[in-house]
Amino acid sequence: MTALHQQLSDSILQKIQAGQLQVGEKLPPEADYAVELGVSRSTLRLAYTELERVGVLQRKKRAGTTIISDRPQSRFNMSTTGLHELLSLGRDTELRLTGTRTVPTDTIAHLQGYESETDQWLEISGTRTLPGETVPFNNTQIYVPARYAAIEHILEQSGPSVFRTIEERFGITVGRVSQTAKAIKCPAEIAGIIGVDVDAPALRIVAQLYDKNAILMEISVATFDPERFQLQTDVEID
Repeated sequence: MTALHQQLSDSILQKIQAGQLQVGEKLPPEADYAVELGVSRSTLRLAYTELERVGVLQRKKRAGTTIISDRPQSRFNMSTTGLHELLSLGRDTELRLTGTRTVPTDTIAHLQGYESETDQWLEISGTRTLPGETVPFNNTQIYVPARYAAIEHILEQSGPSVFRTIEERFGITVGRVSQTAKAIKCPAEIAGIIGVDVDAPALRIVAQLYDKNAILMEISVATFDPERFQLQTDVEID
């Protein structure tokens, strides 16, 4: 069965192609449109994300959501369908915490477009180190929305992942992971941690983890030494 957000994105696209919604038109605010369509706001947001990914919608903070095309753009999208593999980093290596703090949405670029009930997020910083090594191969910031921020008081100094703590504390399970990998120049504040030169090539992976009801659990921003980390996708064509 097709996921609800995918059905919704297909429905919105059909309305655009039928002329019921026009290119250049702004869609209603998410809260209002979700009520009009009879879906949750989180489901609508996922549908918007899919339509933005294929070049049909454009979202800008404070400017709203605009229809920019009536046809999905041809793009190659490489993804891993196995949730177990996507979560393997948080299962097979230890996250050593280096600090926590509360941050407002508007101070962190990676939080733009996402919401926390109080507009505050729990930022959890940490590193991951390979067995037998002392220099971390990864530096991570994890942002937890206010609904789950109580985990700050039960976090272990070292453990496999933050999302596992959320699962256990709140009785929920990760149901979807969306992630983007990007080559960057390593910032000075991270270069010293993972043992590379400032501005040396690094790999940044930004991931959003949702529960089975499409509710955001965490956003992680991880920077890797590419010499010690490999991202592999194995796709079989039936």
